[in-house]
Amino acid sequence: MGKYEPKKVPYLFLGEKMGAFDALVCHHCGETLFESRASEAIEAEVKRRGLWGLRARSKVSEVGNALDVRIPKALAQFLSLEKGKEVILEPIDRNRLQIIIE
Repeated sequence: MGKYEPKKVPYLFLGEKMGAFDALVCHHCGETLFESRASEAIEAEVKRRGLWGLRARSKVSEVGNALDVRIPKALAQFLSLEKGKEVILEPIDRNRLQIIIE
């Protein structure tokens, strides 16, 4: 079993650097544990940057012979997605769809 050492650990949220926060890191396996104070600071930074709550539900609708999925404005802004921008739709499996923005 490894021992935990206090360290400053960089934290990413949705690929964005949130900063370095106090954590306990196992020197054997590298497991990282954030205590409640650090978790609260991370959550506050994520909310301050407007990244909290970007996950959204949307319904599939029909437009002519195609299907349409609406992307909420906050999520579109985060992705720098605009009308007319080309994307690639790629199935990951039967329950997940990946959208790649070019």
